[in-house]
Amino acid sequence: MSKRISIIVLAAVVLLSLIGCGKPPEAEMQKANASFDAAKAAEAEQYVPDMYRAAMDSLNAGMALKQEQDSKFALFRSYGKAKNLFIKADSLAGVATVEAAAEKERVKAQVSDMLATAKAAIDSASTALDKAPRGKGSKAEIELMKNDLTAAQAAYDDAMNDFNMGKYLQARTKVQAVIDRAGKVSADIEAAKARKWK
Repeated sequence: MSKRISIIVLAAVVLLSLIGCGKPPEAEMQKANASFDAAKAAEAEQYVPDMYRAAMDSLNAGMALKQEQDSKFALFRSYGKAKNLFIKADSLAGVATVEAAAEKERVKAQVSDMLATAKAAIDSASTALDKAPRGKGSKAEIELMKNDLTAAQAAYDDAMNDFNMGKYLQARTKVQAVIDRAGKVSADIEAAKARKWK
């Protein structure tokens, strides 16, 4: 009888250890989700998209594996791979958060310099336009250039607004267009001077 009880106890211990191995990785999943949310908040998707995507892929793969194991009979569940994917997703999301913050600061500094360049380009073009010789044939051309400068100034203000709101990538695109436009006006003025407006 005692031998039979020993076998039952041994079987129960083995069964419990198997169930213990099949424990869902809830803590790892929650940690990975929290890290991923932090990466989202740090705008990692915009500033370090490849790293963000890698973290998201690991998290999604971990979720899929966990769901697959959840659907199995308790004794046959194995969450090892899902747990490893959650740990990997947590790590990748953490790195993405740090890298996104660094990249955002780099872009901020770059856009700040570009805004100064754009302002100088607008001011230079405006000064050149004020000094441009006026004549009967140049009136329409000067008016077009004034309109271009007005549009460049409006675009500059828009880019500055984005910059002040922390939208550095949007501001960078807009301010580059301003620099190009102001440069074109200056080039047009120089070309017109060479033709000697009359």
